[in-house]
Amino acid sequence: MFNFRQSLSDFNYIFREELKTILRDKGVIIFFFLVPLGYPLLYTFIYTNEVVREVPIAVVDNCRSTQSRTYLRHLDASYCANMSEAKSLIKHREAYGAVSIPRDFTDRLNKGEQVYVSAFADMSGMLYYKSVLTANTNVSLAMNADIKVKRAGGTTAQQDLVA
Repeated sequence: MFNFRQSLSDFNYIFREELKTILRDKGVIIFFFLVPLGYPLLYTFIYTNEVVREVPIAVVDNCRSTQSRTYLRHLDASYCANMSEAKSLIKHREAYGAVSIPRDFTDRLNKGEQVYVSAFADMSGMLYYKSVLTANTNVSLAMNADIKVKRAGGTTAQQDLVA
């Protein structure tokens, strides 16, 4: 006859003994605890100052306005008709990232609202991701500075430079 209580007790005993064995094994400790915590820190430390330049980026401009074209020109990216074309370029390693400019890009900028530009990157290399993200951030910050200066109005060149 099956004794559930005895089976549970046996299971608990075996589980505790196996856990003790696992925690005594230095290889297991290193593999399960130190590597997952240490590898990202080491990787970040090694590649912090590394920069990848001239990363090909595919762009989908859903707005097709003067301001979105300015964004694209500063980003220096290849134009795609849609996201499936951009994904195909990434798949064939002709681009390492994609940027999608929303349809309401100019409308939201003109209203003074925040605009969300989507950036996608190939995660096979963290440096590609860093480059795509940095390029988009720099372009959006530069455009933001220009918009602030234009909206301020009636300022001198020196005040515009400070702003």
